[in-house]
Amino acid sequence: MTGAASLACALLLVFSVIGIRQDFADMAVRMPFAFKLAYTGVLVVGSSVVALYAATPGASATALYALSPAVILLTLGVIFDPTAFPIMGRTNTAVAFCMGHILFLSLPAMILIFVVVMRKGASTRPLFAGAVIGMLSASLGAMAYTLACKNDGTAFVAIWYGVACAIMAAIGAIVGRRVLRW
Repeated sequence: MTGAASLACALLLVFSVIGIRQDFADMAVRMPFAFKLAYTGVLVVGSSVVALYAATPGASATALYALSPAVILLTLGVIFDPTAFPIMGRTNTAVAFCMGHILFLSLPAMILIFVVVMRKGASTRPLFAGAVIGMLSASLGAMAYTLACKNDGTAFVAIWYGVACAIMAAIGAIVGRRVLRW
């Protein structure tokens, strides 16, 4: 329920603040866009599994295996990417806009997940739980951002969506260490 509310909030921000890409109707039926949406969807599912596990006492990092399908899908996408889109995006500001927007769209999800789910959980590893919350919120933000992102190259998605997820995981770890302590 919280994940759906977080995604809805991120989508609302995409539609009201950022706007969807102008060529959305044309690109939505093409493989690079479908891949980007599939990858972020698999990442959301894997992150959700790890987050549920992290909310329980004694959770360990073994649940990170739930992220394996996303890693495999992304790796295969990079290896077999037929588009040859540039790694740095189509413009000089593509990386900054992409990462900034994903981080912006991730913040409401992070707040909701911290408040609703994790505070009711019993995590004994607050640093790990916080990092997982950051990863989940970033994956939700990235999934919503696919509607606006004009850079469909698999290598671009692998690098810059990944960096945004890592930044949110670090922020989540820092916040989780303080907020989720017993």
